[in-house]
Amino acid sequence: MEKVSICIPAYNNAASLARLLESIRIQTFKDYRIYLTDDSDQSDVEELASRYADLNLYYHKNKSRLGPTANTNAALRMVQGVYVKIMHHDDCFSNADSLLRLVELLDDHPDVDLAFCGTKEIKYDADGCVNEEESFVRCISDIERWQLDTDIRNLFLVNMIGAPSAVLVRNRGILMDERLKWLVDIDYYLRILSENSGYADCTSPLVSIGLMETQVTRSCLEDEDLIFWENSYVFDKFKLWQEKPYRSFLIRMALDFHKGYASIKEHRIGRWEYLDRKLRWILKKGLGH
Repeated sequence: MEKVSICIPAYNNAASLARLLESIRIQTFKDYRIYLTDDSDQSDVEELASRYADLNLYYHKNKSRLGPTANTNAALRMVQGVYVKIMHHDDCFSNADSLLRLVELLDDHPDVDLAFCGTKEIKYDADGCVNEEESFVRCISDIERWQLDTDIRNLFLVNMIGAPSAVLVRNRGILMDERLKWLVDIDYYLRILSENSGYADCTSPLVSIGLMETQVTRSCLEDEDLIFWENSYVFDKFKLWQEKPYRSFLIRMALDFHKGYASIKEHRIGRWEYLDRKLRWILKKGLGH
């Protein structure tokens, strides 16, 4: 049994996947196994995987396309390791000791189930070269850490943890919610932290996140109904109606997406609270703020 199970849900984009696998090859921490689940409609990923068999890589081709969330779960269902590391195929480890340092975070904090690091958000040009001017380092701020420590549900307001590739979790058999596509990472973190609210983190950019407008990202951003439905679903799932900041957030989203009171009344939000928020929203828009 490996100590770390690295899950890679792949969909085409063999060039980015090769960059990720090369970053795994150079890791000083070697007690891992890679679970590569392939949702591609091409053969490039399978051919690439065959060239990296020395990395203790298990390749699985899905019989039919599952979609990003279910494809991730296909890998998560196979893992046997003590720790689970999801890596999206357009991301990679930044340094040779990145995985080691993430493992040490959980090793040094046996009472927590989730660890995360800072990231380097990398913008790639069309030719695959790094655009340094549009790349930047991201890590949790002191204010965000205070928000997370105060109430883990503040992840609903802002994702202070980051992308799944920046996270290492203790293997508790938790899968991703396949009803979600846009907020799937927030839901995943909330369920892990609901079981054990402790976490460990470091601000070093141990993982590089590829800033690419993927088909999934583009389709979500263009679908306001999907974004609103997923926010409403997470709002109900974690009983966020209990606190005013989360109710205000959902009301503001409904207003920004030009949805009426009927869209949120079923989420335990009163008409007068909605009207009060709508009036302030109108005044703010009128004043140009």
